Amino acid sequence: MLFVTGITGHTGKWFLNRLIKEKYQGKIKCLVRENSDTKFLDHSGLNIEKVYGSLEDKDLLDYSMCNVKTLLHISSILFSNNVIDAAIKNNLKWAILVHTTGRYSKFKSASEEYIKIEDGILKKRNQIGITVLRPTMIYGSSHDRNMYKLIDYLYRHKFFPLFGNGENLMQPVHAKDLGYAYYDVLTNANIAFNKEYNLAGRHSLHYIDLVKCVSEELGRKNIIVKVPLPISVFAAKIYNYFNKHAIISVEQVLRMQEDKAFSYKAATQDFNYSPVSFEDGIKNEVKEYIEYYHKGK
Repeated sequence: MLFVTGITGHTGKWFLNRLIKEKYQGKIKCLVRENSDTKFLDHSGLNIEKVYGSLEDKDLLDYSMCNVKTLLHISSILFSNNVIDAAIKNNLKWAILVHTTGRYSKFKSASEEYIKIEDGILKKRNQIGITVLRPTMIYGSSHDRNMYKLIDYLYRHKFFPLFGNGENLMQPVHAKDLGYAYYDVLTNANIAFNKEYNLAGRHSLHYIDLVKCVSEELGRKNIIVKVPLPISVFAAKIYNYFNKHAIISVEQVLRMQEDKAFSYKAATQDFNYSPVSFEDGIKNEVKEYIEYYHKGK
């Protein structure tokens, strides 16, 4: 039996899509929140049992994982300790954890907690097999928290302020590629057991080129205004001083200068991971945005 968290989320739905496509025969337990829309689970045609509750409820996790063999934890890394502890108590054989490449950030506030959680969990490999998947920035639809905001800003504004020179590398990964990768890992246990994989988009690109790509796909002629880094940092300080609800911090400005490019060679070798390029992957998200925007007019 398979136990899944986060199946109603952005990449979880793509994982379910792959299960349906492959006519998966095993029994699946899915932990979902009481207010989650689960119609797509009911109509999947798969052998799914829904468990309603929260990942904060350790007793529920202990009870729910009885007779389970494998765990796929798609939900937040912040709950990884809870699910791993419950998995160990129930003698599960294997846990697949979806974490983040955020652990590699040089900024402690961004990476310290991720490192602490993940390294602590990896020490438990003597009690359970643990495979860790680390996606980069996820995009693909209105459900993402990153690219959709950029699309909206570029569509609504002529000028785009770019903090720094925009030469930092980005390698966003499409939600479909991740959801499908979860399935490929699950069905390649003999290879993927107890391993760690970075999961990124097909290739890296400079942030300024990423912005230009989205602008072009939108059919906009945005004017990119490069703001020198010292001025950007100073402006962010002033902005945060006067606005208690500031949407960008000084550290975020600095973190935007970091390269976020990662090799996925191991994933390709072990389970044929072959992600889409950003140029192709962003097309449907832009299309979704434009359709929604005009529908609301």
